[in-house]
Amino acid sequence: MKALNKQTAPKSVAPERIIQFGEGNFLRAFVDWIIWNMNKKTNFNASVVVVQPIEKGMVEWLNGQDCLYHVNLQGRQEGKPVDQLDRIDVISRALNPYSQNAAFMALAEQPDIRFVISNTTEAGITFDPNCKFTDAPASSYPGKLTQLLYQGVHRAVHRALEG
Repeated sequence: MKALNKQTAPKSVAPERIIQFGEGNFLRAFVDWIIWNMNKKTNFNASVVVVQPIEKGMVEWLNGQDCLYHVNLQGRQEGKPVDQLDRIDVISRALNPYSQNAAFMALAEQPDIRFVISNTTEAGITFDPNCKFTDAPASSYPGKLTQLLYQGVHRAVHRALEG
């Protein structure tokens, strides 16, 4: 089987408008597939930056394929059988904040970012007394999101005061 990457398959380019915490199957096969459809069928024109939520994750594998993958949709649509294979190309890049914290924090300064997506459950949205604002990155999802939002607001205020 031929490797899947930008050399073997075309990949669209769109502005990074979405930060997605999580690189698992549900987000990629459901949420990112919907974004791919919105790009195809409307002028949504967005790409996704994936942020690995835990220290041991899958961004290395995802980046190894230039963030390309397939979704196989099977079932029934309008009473007819469906079996289609779609190459999803909406993820622009995948970041590991544990080894790429500066790139993760730089997302706060990207002017096109409009949405943050996560499928973190209530188990992941809990207070962790060991999670500190000064950690790079914070160990919890709420901590990482707080750091990112604080960085964005801090930069915006700084720019407003300069200008």
